[in-house]
Amino acid sequence: MAKERVVVNDKGIRNRLKAIKPFNSIAEYIWNSFDAGAANVNLSYETDSMDTVISLSIGDDGLGINYSKLNSKFKPFLSSEKRSDDESSIMSLVHGKNGLGRLTFYKFSHVAIWSTTYNEGNELYNYDITVSDDSLDSFSNTEPTAVDVKKCGTTVLFSHIYELSEHYIQGVLIPYLEKEFSWFLYLFKKQKYCININDTLLNISNLIKDSEVFNLNVEGVNFEVEYVRWCARLNHQASRMYFTSSEGCFKYSVTTRLNNKSDSFHHSVYIQSAFFDNFIANNSNQDDMFCNSTGSDIYKKLVSEINSFLRLKRKPLLLEFAQELVVVYEEKGIFPSYNQRNKWDAMKAEDLREAVQQLYQIEPKFFRGLNKPQQKILVRMLALIIDGGDVDSFFDIVDGVISLSSDEKDKFAEQLKVTQLSSILRTIELITDRYKSVQEFKKLVFDPEMYAGEVPHLQKMMEKNYWLLGEQYQVVTAEEPDFNEALKRHSYILRGETSDERVAHESANREMDLFMVRQRYENNHIEHIVVELKHPVNVRLGKKQIDQIYDYYQVIKSIDRFNASNMKWKFYLIGNKFDSTNYIEDLIKNFQGKGEYGLAHKGEYEIYVRTWSEIFSDFELKHNYLDEKLNIEKENLQVDMYKNADDIVSEVRASDGEPQFSIP
Repeated sequence: MAKERVVVNDKGIRNRLKAIKPFNSIAEYIWNSFDAGAANVNLSYETDSMDTVISLSIGDDGLGINYSKLNSKFKPFLSSEKRSDDESSIMSLVHGKNGLGRLTFYKFSHVAIWSTTYNEGNELYNYDITVSDDSLDSFSNTEPTAVDVKKCGTTVLFSHIYELSEHYIQGVLIPYLEKEFSWFLYLFKKQKYCININDTLLNISNLIKDSEVFNLNVEGVNFEVEYVRWCARLNHQASRMYFTSSEGCFKYSVTTRLNNKSDSFHHSVYIQSAFFDNFIANNSNQDDMFCNSTGSDIYKKLVSEINSFLRLKRKPLLLEFAQELVVVYEEKGIFPSYNQRNKWDAMKAEDLREAVQQLYQIEPKFFRGLNKPQQKILVRMLALIIDGGDVDSFFDIVDGVISLSSDEKDKFAEQLKVTQLSSILRTIELITDRYKSVQEFKKLVFDPEMYAGEVPHLQKMMEKNYWLLGEQYQVVTAEEPDFNEALKRHSYILRGETSDERVAHESANREMDLFMVRQRYENNHIEHIVVELKHPVNVRLGKKQIDQIYDYYQVIKSIDRFNASNMKWKFYLIGNKFDSTNYIEDLIKNFQGKGEYGLAHKGEYEIYVRTWSEIFSDFELKHNYLDEKLNIEKENLQVDMYKNADDIVSEVRASDGEPQFSIP
């Protein structure tokens, strides 16, 4: 069937090339040079005092454009004939096959003039071709004349340039050309193919992340292999193997097994051998299956061994890529919000990060092509699995986002079992240490032989185990700093501000045992807790201690930064017993049913009075379910090994809360 060729008018040309950018266009002209057999391409440009490009040309040492082929090269034809996909042809490697590619200059220039020299009958001839952007479907040319030069070649001069600058060339064009031509220049490095930009060689080493050269012997045939890993995705070129003859002539190319795996393992492999000197590509003749062809056992084994080598190279990189993905997801807010000061939340966050990393290493494609809402769905479904282990429900939901094969599902399910196991182990450690801490705390409070002091022992122990009152809080101050220090740290935590503001109140030097804060972003509320601890033996709780809290609040009320409309204050008074006046019991009775138990005052601020026994009982009630599931043998917890209170306080546990906040 005859080829159908259609001439395209100016409007049609612009419509077909509307997506082309200046960097695409310039790359197309360089591909045209290599398509014409050039080994050297020179891009030259000049700028004015404003760094605007005022002239640009691309010259090569190719075969030139024979005058007899002028119409077929410059008439804007479209052909119904499909471009050959024969990977044995070097032409399939060259991108400059767009029939309209020579007309893309209008994206950055008004006029293009080709000055081309070609050989005919052992004579060299030169002529010019001119195309203007006001009529892309036509061209003018001079007649060819014999010239006394030594070589063929073509130079395209672009005039009346716009939208190009030194900044654009250095910041956009050159990085694009590196990603466009690096694989090609590396393939023909022995032939010394090169691209020069204002006499500076395009440096493809900028794009090489890793490389290795080795010899591979397959059934007695030697192959010289060069592996290159690129630090960025190449523009339009897949990860491929390139096969060349003993002289370095290209013979064949095929994609690797690790091409398009949705990770950052961008690579090329170059194989040179005499085996390819008389290589037959796409051989289908069974009688020739033992010749040097794609059907030969040697070729198949070679490709298999190189793919195995690539898998080994890729494996350690997947963890690096997975870690990078997690960082990106955290920066984009894909992960749920966790309170890192809360041991439980911190553990959940770490489990989720580990799950994402492990699953990425199993199949990066799982994370490919998801928009932000889909990324959130995927990650948060993983979080639900880690919490509840409902793998089947997870896959029911994910199937609506992306498709997974049964093998992929099996891999993910197996990995989630491992992740859950690690989570369980960490949970056991945390719960066990919490029980140890509570047992130790009880010993300090109830064993008189410990001689525990209020400040050096009880206060420090509460600071380490403030999760007994609320895991969601952050310790602002401990060890009895005054209100001036509390204000300074409070300002830094909530607003990142450092302030030397002083508290103008006569009781500004009063000291709080423990001061904690929580900022709830969902409703923009800021909750504060002030804890006042009393010695279990020496002090009984009554009106004097309640009045002490009232004095604290008067200082707080005088500090504007502590009194925004969205700020709430709670005070906890903790001791062992009440005094004989029944003052506190009466207060609590008055507020029964109006808040949590132990509420003794409710108004601008709240006061809760708790005994040490109630604090420890609360812990046991909250952890009772986990205790039953984990079967912790509390009688085996080693708490009698400590000789004194100092030993208990100095012990470091996994359950310890974060230390009190300090300004960097």
